[in-house]
Amino acid sequence: MSLTHDEMADIIAHTLLKKHREHFGNVFISPVSSDFPRPDFIFLPVEIRKKSLKKVFEEVLEKEKKSYPTAFEFKTPYVHKHEYIKGIGQAIAYNANFVRSYLIVPEYNMEGIDVISFVHEIAEKTKLSIGLISYDPNDLEKVEIVRNASILALTPESLEETIRGVTRSYAYWRETKPEEVYKFLKIAEEESLKSSPGEDLRNKILHRLWKEVLVKRFPRTRRISAFLLNYRLFFSHLGLWDKSGRLTPLGKYTLIQGDRFGEDSPTFRDIIAYLLLKYGGHYTLLRKIYLEQKKMSDDELSSWETWIEVLENRLSERNFYISREDFKVGFPRLPYAYSKYFGGIVSEPYFVKGRGLNINWIKIIEILDKGRRIYSPLETD
Repeated sequence: MSLTHDEMADIIAHTLLKKHREHFGNVFISPVSSDFPRPDFIFLPVEIRKKSLKKVFEEVLEKEKKSYPTAFEFKTPYVHKHEYIKGIGQAIAYNANFVRSYLIVPEYNMEGIDVISFVHEIAEKTKLSIGLISYDPNDLEKVEIVRNASILALTPESLEETIRGVTRSYAYWRETKPEEVYKFLKIAEEESLKSSPGEDLRNKILHRLWKEVLVKRFPRTRRISAFLLNYRLFFSHLGLWDKSGRLTPLGKYTLIQGDRFGEDSPTFRDIIAYLLLKYGGHYTLLRKIYLEQKKMSDDELSSWETWIEVLENRLSERNFYISREDFKVGFPRLPYAYSKYFGGIVSEPYFVKGRGLNINWIKIIEILDKGRRIYSPLETD
């Protein structure tokens, strides 16, 4: 079975850090960011998991000059020449939000085109700021930085807005249900239609979402701002709206699917699970959990507490960060959400002694196949 676009990109990301740590600095890998267009993956300073974003960025930009927030656009060998031209434009667009960006392309593609020479010539002749990375399609660990990216003078404030809440290697989730995603999309579209050019609609949208939807579910809460931040991060990390609160193409297309299938339908629930898996990085997360727990001993799989400690440590060694808070099995956290809200991609009991997280791969494959069919008009490699 051949690797998917996302699986190939994940291998390249880890290989880059293994071979070029001196170039990229003390960073971790994440597939999510809080704006559109979205890179295939980004490198972020590890320290943002412990310190304020502004403080970390001031240190990185002014003192360390290494662990820059960096965006990457990845292209497979299985596309035509025009897709690599498109990739140049995507990598350039990331320069609006990231200190540096790279386009990753194969040495040659399925047609035998010398892709790296083609792209490199364009970048050099036009003096582009983006960097270029090549890889061997037959050996993804043969990766080379062909052209260094320029370091752009972005402010800590602009960087903070772009990667707000990205302290894990996957999209943040708390509370949000699929039907609430539909309500959010509907409200965002309505607010956009009556907005002024350049107006930031996010607070308006979240206020309406609270007043019209969420207050019915959480009538006694006094922590309204905390609840709304949870929703704001989820919508941003899945790429459903942009910095001004307007729906992205992905957001608009998802709204169309909600109207088509119905917000309470099993299909729409599977659609939101698909977005979580693909655009929120949770397929990669579950795949890594599965591979790691297969290597664990009986002692390491003897209890949830031991399992999560081993898992957290092993993944962090590979520059992939999880939060043990997200995997508490006695709380409405990710295992609960995977089971109850997102298509049953984890089954009950959530943790099985001797096995680990009870991942339902049959359901995951079903959701991914369904999602690819529905979203094929938007997606290319």
